[in-house]
Amino acid sequence: MPSLTIDIGGLLAAGRPIVLDEPVEVTAFGGFTFSQPTRALLELRRVDRGIEVDGTIEATVSGPCDRCLEDITVPVSIPVEERFDPPSGTSDPFADNNVLTGDILDVGDLVRQLVTSALPLGFHCSENCLGLCPVCGRNKNDGNCTCPSDTEGDHGES
Repeated sequence: MPSLTIDIGGLLAAGRPIVLDEPVEVTAFGGFTFSQPTRALLELRRVDRGIEVDGTIEATVSGPCDRCLEDITVPVSIPVEERFDPPSGTSDPFADNNVLTGDILDVGDLVRQLVTSALPLGFHCSENCLGLCPVCGRNKNDGNCTCPSDTEGDHGES
């Protein structure tokens, strides 16, 4: 699926808001995958000389649990509150508005940036995940680990 770009020239000139409800492909990132397109529900409005983007991004994220390594899939909802001013003539790809080039807003790139920056640092199948046994390596959630509990010791778990 090609990147979603929007010509915001009319928005900047006339001030008429643009409402989007679009699927956006997000590529795998840091061990996380996205089995279906991410849904961007956004409203673009003119503010002063720039634009304001508000709404939500709905994604389904898959990856391994950090504790037990089982594959899990969780829904993620990301609130969006962004403001972009017209480019200052620089072509810095890391600039604040690197998704806005002239009158073209790269909504696909904006969504990808927001989704990847919102991915959880601790990705767990549940709050009570017991993780892997440090002795036998089995998933302790399954009940298949028969190691005595006193051989495990304290491995940083609280």
